[in-house]
Amino acid sequence: MILQPTLIPIPEDETLTGPQRVARQRAYARAALDECARRCGAGTREWTKNANGVPQPTDGHHWSISHKPLWVAAAIADRPVGIDIEHLKPRRTNLFDQVGTADDWSVVGEPSWPGFFRIWTAKEAVLKANGVGIGKLSVCRVVAALGERGLTLEYEGQAWQVEHFIHADHIAAITANEDAVIWHVLPDPDIPR
Repeated sequence: MILQPTLIPIPEDETLTGPQRVARQRAYARAALDECARRCGAGTREWTKNANGVPQPTDGHHWSISHKPLWVAAAIADRPVGIDIEHLKPRRTNLFDQVGTADDWSVVGEPSWPGFFRIWTAKEAVLKANGVGIGKLSVCRVVAALGERGLTLEYEGQAWQVEHFIHADHIAAITANEDAVIWHVLPDPDIPR
């Protein structure tokens, strides 16, 4: 299968409150998911989550979304899939050890913000594909680098290849395994503000 993850920007709107911003991010993420479904032939449908908030497959299509204040990302596949997007900006340096072990960093290189976000988004994508949250971050391991744009991780004895994509000061990661990936960056869709 050719994976066609979709990224959409969210225009800034300082007038929105916290809950309104989150609701808007979710609406944009669903728009990205609808576009992704159209591109991969999954059709428009209701994409549901279970009681724990884990996306549920629909007609053999697995899906994943991620949203941040300025960008959203969505992916659909014929197998479990995970996607994550993060803004590439420095955080607290004590997060380096919380996200990556010494073994993880030995694969990625010296602790740095680009390396941090490669590890973070890759682990987050793998954990999403497995239907678990970041509570399992410490048992998800980076085992190999696939050039500058990918990593191989291991989670519960299974290897996961992750491809990265950098755009507009953001990094996205998708569990790609052997699949070809065509990233789509779309303009702002017509979503009520």
